[in-house]
Amino acid sequence: MSQEKVFENVLDGLRELNPEERKKAFGIIKRERESEIKKIQEEAVALPNEHFSKAHVLRRLPNPASEAYEQKIYIPEFTFIGVVNQPDFGEVLLTFYPNRYTIELKSLKYYKDAFRDSPMSYERLTNVMFDDLMKVYEPNRLRIMMRLRPRGGISSCLTIDSDWAIRGGKEQFRDWSSNTDNYGFSTNGAIRMV
Repeated sequence: MSQEKVFENVLDGLRELNPEERKKAFGIIKRERESEIKKIQEEAVALPNEHFSKAHVLRRLPNPASEAYEQKIYIPEFTFIGVVNQPDFGEVLLTFYPNRYTIELKSLKYYKDAFRDSPMSYERLTNVMFDDLMKVYEPNRLRIMMRLRPRGGISSCLTIDSDWAIRGGKEQFRDWSSNTDNYGFSTNGAIRMV
């Protein structure tokens, strides 16, 4: 039986139900769907970050300069599927000190779009992106800030810096030590302060 025929049969069956029975049927379907989503979420928690990697999309270019420089890359529109299977929106700021390679921006565009159908927490996503960028580009330094749009009245800003000792860095730059959350963003932290 074709999908269209099954769909028509289901619609006919629903039409034959009285409103209370129809409501009950939709409730059962909703609970089944929520149970499936919960199971997927629980299974995803156990997966390593490498499972979510999209590093294969990134391309690197030889660094044209031997002198040190800082590259800031701002991604104002970043979307992905959050853990509750709803779209999340944010912006990303990369601070990049290249070593032998620099970022091909076209591949970075494809890379950020590759997460649109990836259900994961933004904490995990920030770590996955950091790991991917470090692996592909091997920079002298990488700082990633991800600021998420408010959901339920709360917004969040996550930061990872390869300079931090806790991330294996040497803490040689220490420009993060003043704890100013507006590192390259025009507002203070994750929300605008008046």
